[in-house]
Amino acid sequence: MKRTKENWLFGHPEDRNEISGLRKFDGEDLHYQERKMAQQNTQKRWLEEQKQEKERRRQQELEEERMYAFQTLQANRMRGLLEDELERKKREMQASTRDSNIDLSREKKNREAQERQNKLQDEDMELSHQANIRVVPPYNNPLN
Repeated sequence: MKRTKENWLFGHPEDRNEISGLRKFDGEDLHYQERKMAQQNTQKRWLEEQKQEKERRRQQELEEERMYAFQTLQANRMRGLLEDELERKKREMQASTRDSNIDLSREKKNREAQERQNKLQDEDMELSHQANIRVVPPYNNPLN
């Protein structure tokens, strides 16, 4: 006969734990070894995941440190190049200023020498003019 309903109080006959069946005892753990193995496997799997995660973090930190060192090196290299360029431009400006100052000094000395020469010529002309005036005999003074 085909079973169509189970008694709601007793359930399936194979699941009933009757006294004469002695199939399951209170406190008895029939699946202890299987459960323990499953827990150990789960624990191993978690441990491996933790190791892998820790190694990934370590690798990521190493990569970040390497990238930081590379960036720092590049920044220092660029700063060095810029400082060298700045020093070169400063030296060029100082040389240009020095040359300009030398040229200005030379021009000033030449101008002052020319002014002295012109002044001496003017004085010589004035003296020769004064000398020419005195060489002319004085006019006759009727009172003499």
